[in-house]
Amino acid sequence: MMRLIISTVLICLFAFGVIGQSPLELAKQNYLAGRYEEALASAAVAVSLERSPDALFMRGSAHHKLGHYTEALDDYDRARIAGSIDDEIFLNRGICKVSLLMFESARLDLMQYLEYHPEDARSYYWLATIDYMNMENKSSLRYLDEALAIDSTYSDAYYLRAANMAELKKMNLALEDFQSALYFNPKQQRAKLNMAVILIGMGQYDNALEMLSELRLENVDFLSQVLYYRGETLYYLHDLDGACADWNDSAELGDRDAQKNHKRVCAERGKLKNKKRTYFQF
Repeated sequence: MMRLIISTVLICLFAFGVIGQSPLELAKQNYLAGRYEEALASAAVAVSLERSPDALFMRGSAHHKLGHYTEALDDYDRARIAGSIDDEIFLNRGICKVSLLMFESARLDLMQYLEYHPEDARSYYWLATIDYMNMENKSSLRYLDEALAIDSTYSDAYYLRAANMAELKKMNLALEDFQSALYFNPKQQRAKLNMAVILIGMGQYDNALEMLSELRLENVDFLSQVLYYRGETLYYLHDLDGACADWNDSAELGDRDAQKNHKRVCAERGKLKNKKRTYFQF
């Protein structure tokens, strides 16, 4: 696939003299349009022609978006060595290191970026993520308050604050923040799932079922979890046939907890075993 994309880029290079667009410009164009595979291929051509800091940074950014965190880190480091003065490298490097669970090294990069850009909410958010992953909820919340003071529409910050609140068993506050996350980013559909999970824990089964039924009709990539929790909700509403049907569908999509409950509850008439609640997955 990558060879095909690179071949396409080379065809574009042939047209370079006609349309006046360099491979680096093409990479930036593809990147901004969300075509990260094409951006990576274009940036790779740009690097092969001239190992400029901008080309290396662009290739690193494309790797980053594609989840190639080690490759991204390598390119960010090469860009610095080549003379890049773009402070975004520290932020991006920190984010990559968080994704690779290199928390202390990530903190150093993020703090360095924060020193240059104290009004950028993203650095506070990622520092909050590190503390959340280290189960330091109060410290995480302090960073999130800073992030939201700078950007009151920061959906991911509301989402992470909600996850912290849920960990601290402050479920009403968690509900409010998940709702804010969804309001500012309607694509943040996991916020709706987490709201439903909290409502199940509060015994508000009808409200939870309504949310889960909406999610079942939406194009989500976590349908197995939606069906699992919908089955759990129906179980509490004493609709065993509906619960078993949803657990069966969830199990077919690979959810092991659904598979276990279908066997335990539906086949053996045993008691329900709840799925472990987690709230930070995007």
